[in-house]
Amino acid sequence: MNNKHPHGDPHGGSNHPDGRPYWQRAHRDWRVWIAALFILAAMTIYLATNDMRGWPSSSPPPPPPGGAVVR
Repeated sequence: MNNKHPHGDPHGGSNHPDGRPYWQRAHRDWRVWIAALFILAAMTIYLATNDMRGWPSSSPPPPPPGGAVVR
């Protein structure tokens, strides 16, 4: 019979030598920092492009193509 629990120690312990759960030591994991970097880059791009509209808010929007009438 397999005594290993699929989510760690069945008695509430940890499988790691320092004994702390992952959420308390996640800041030392390089994957957390890469994810935070990607999130920060996405937020910066989103804000810098004015909500992904394609033109800055200080300039008027481009004219509609083909001489369409705007009301």
